[in-house]
Amino acid sequence: MTNIANFNNVLFNWWRKITAWAWADDIIFNWFWLQNTNYMITEINVRNMPKINLLTYDNPKNDWWWVLDRFYKQRTITMNWRVKWTDSDDIEDKIDNLKKALSVKTWYLDFKVKWVYRRILCSLTNSDIIDRKHYDIDHWKFKLTFTALEPFWSEKTWSTATFTGVNDEINEDINNEWNLYSNPIFNILVNSATNMDMISLKIWNNQIVIEKPISTADIIEINTATKEVLINEQSVDFSGKFPRLEAGVNWLNVVANGTYDLDIAVLYPKNYL
Repeated sequence: MTNIANFNNVLFNWWRKITAWAWADDIIFNWFWLQNTNYMITEINVRNMPKINLLTYDNPKNDWWWVLDRFYKQRTITMNWRVKWTDSDDIEDKIDNLKKALSVKTWYLDFKVKWVYRRILCSLTNSDIIDRKHYDIDHWKFKLTFTALEPFWSEKTWSTATFTGVNDEINEDINNEWNLYSNPIFNILVNSATNMDMISLKIWNNQIVIEKPISTADIIEINTATKEVLINEQSVDFSGKFPRLEAGVNWLNVVANGTYDLDIAVLYPKNYL
């Protein structure tokens, strides 16, 4: 008669040899490591493209139609994995810890690629996460399905372009190295200002204009992702359209009136499909 417990133990140890060394600490959700010597992923789907929506125009006088634009929407990420346990108390603790991590409404899923973490905002969408069979002696099977609420993976550490001692109109290049656009955050520290009541920030044809008295030591933040403009953490009125960094080299123009000295930092993520 086959010793099921011994068979499972041998199989589990074999999995550990081929997966744990490569995946340890590589997948994290809500500060919970989804891959280690006790939680081992056997199948994962993080490479698929996000859902694509096409904006099309149907020409009634022809047999074809045109794609006017294409938009990326949410994506689905699935994981199958096994949880190693030693006794009933151990597996209950592991299940409770897992469910605690998954209980958040939304959180970032971090995935290591070439020693760099990429992340995406997710929410767990399946409730049938446990699939234990009677022959699973020392491990339980789990399946997690996440729905990503944004289409792109982004590097966890953002890139920064800085321009210091700005006292006149600038026209500078910012290189967004990857092949997708980014929504940057602009932080402007006003080192000194006299008779300054207008500042304009422009990338290509998209421009934000703030018309408000600006003083020494003010901190201006323009967040193109949340569509907010703040001075000293207070919302202010503005005009124009929020710029974004397209793939490749971008042309940044900043101009203000009066006499001023500014430090400008542009923070932006590298985005990946």
